Amino acid sequence: MKAHVKERLDALYDGITAMKREGLPVETIVPQGAIYLSAQFNLLGRTAGGEVLRTNDDIRKLLLHKAGLAIVPFQAFGLKGDTGWFRLSVGAVSMPDIRQGLVRLREVILSCGAAPAT
Repeated sequence: MKAHVKERLDALYDGITAMKREGLPVETIVPQGAIYLSAQFNLLGRTAGGEVLRTNDDIRKLLLHKAGLAIVPFQAFGLKGDTGWFRLSVGAVSMPDIRQGLVRLREVILSCGAAPAT
């Protein structure tokens, strides 16, 4: 079981890190065990569907409804303010779910006007 969790965490980490290398406004911390990955989606102030993303909750709703990703803002763990940092879990997802989710995540980020570096 640990090997499968590590495989899924590494895939999610690698996918988000690849987006960062591409120049998209994301950040992640190397997985440190358990079933969670910490990631920042630096979308505050960007526009999605004609609405400005002003809070972590705006980002959370966008990624849930448009990318199918359920994420938990760091405020749930006591962090003050809207920072774009979230916790993602790989406990109940498969590798195909992760691969497809990363594609949808990238598309949503691009739809917010975040262009890859050229």
